[in-house]
Amino acid sequence: MKKIGAFFEKKKTDMKFKQAGHGVKLNESTPQSSTSGQPRPVAPRLEPSCSSQMAGQAALTRLDPGPGACRPRSAASASIKAQVQLDNEAKQKQLSSQAQGGATANQDYSDNQAALLVLGVTFRCRCSMRLKKPEFEAHLTECLLMQLAEDPPSASATMVYTLNKDKGKIKVGVDTICKYLDNVCLNPGEEKYRKIRSSNKAFQERITGLVGAEEFLQAVGFERKILPYEDSETDFFVLNEERASDIDRLNAMKELLKSGTPYKPVLERDMKVYQPSQRASHFELPSEFYMLTPEEIKKEQQIRAEVIERGSVLRTKAMKEAESQKALRRYRYALIRVRFPDGVLLQGTFYARDKLRTLKEFVQSQLDNSWQPFILTDPGNIKLTDDDKMLAELHLAPAVVINFSWDAEVMADIAAANQGAMRVTYLKPDAMGQLQPL
Repeated sequence: MKKIGAFFEKKKTDMKFKQAGHGVKLNESTPQSSTSGQPRPVAPRLEPSCSSQMAGQAALTRLDPGPGACRPRSAASASIKAQVQLDNEAKQKQLSSQAQGGATANQDYSDNQAALLVLGVTFRCRCSMRLKKPEFEAHLTECLLMQLAEDPPSASATMVYTLNKDKGKIKVGVDTICKYLDNVCLNPGEEKYRKIRSSNKAFQERITGLVGAEEFLQAVGFERKILPYEDSETDFFVLNEERASDIDRLNAMKELLKSGTPYKPVLERDMKVYQPSQRASHFELPSEFYMLTPEEIKKEQQIRAEVIERGSVLRTKAMKEAESQKALRRYRYALIRVRFPDGVLLQGTFYARDKLRTLKEFVQSQLDNSWQPFILTDPGNIKLTDDDKMLAELHLAPAVVINFSWDAEVMADIAAANQGAMRVTYLKPDAMGQLQPL
């Protein structure tokens, strides 16, 4: 499988050279690119002071004091409430400042206007190509066929697991090919085990139609030949005596096939950073986000509107679990917008079955101070703490706006260490450089 990875790395390098454009001779002057339309440079990130780092480390130690230790709930609760109040006040000031300054005058949307249209989901291949799913499947088939010429065993094994959807049929096909190879290994000198008749009922049911299976047999060394059979001639896969006698190679090929895995495309996060907007919770999602019929999709808006209402109603654990399982069957993807206290929105696309941990890692990767602990809360102001739960189970699919805040106690320690003088930041400069109106 390492050769498969090397092949995609080569494709990735070729793609980068194509995107780089034409070369320039060393004795030619480099054309000056226009600076118009470039984003305004972002102020460089200020490194935390020594005292800030010490305060942060002390707070982190207190947050995780070790096994058996008990953290006072009352102090933490009071601190978090104070932080939430500060966050809300900061948010109101931000929105008020923008309204007075006219910063968003040209983006004066009302709630009655049409909801935002979120474009479809994009996937990334190992060769760096970014495509929609239908296009990606055709592209992946092309890549694997190209690799088939360079590394037939690995490419054909990957084809079996990737280009066939029925897992049951894949297992039956793989088991059948392994049985063919076992028979040859146990009886290398017997001709009948080195020949497979393609019109055989078992071959027709288990191998024919399984994409990559016949290619794998040929990679092992089987050759297609027309041979006499009963009163006529028919098609056979034949392994010659030399290949049949190489038992170690046959066993290695069998293990390669048995240990094969499908190539899974990488879901693009399609990260966006938006200015504060009253339309943050307005979504209009394409049908690929759902595993529903068109009629069921029409009802989805009503279902999503009821989620927040149910959040305020006391429900049993069984009711919550039933709703979670229903959500897992309903959604494929989740569009998450994380709202920061200054109103800025960080958006990313996830699988509905991704764990909360994946979302937190995405948020953390875009933070200016990624070492600081933070809190995410859902639309009902409930903390999201179970990192092993899927986004759909937490009612974060198909689309939602959640809220971000720094851990209040850590922020208090940093403020004390700096004698009250501190600059609160959220997203790192590279992310803020992508800021755009919603």
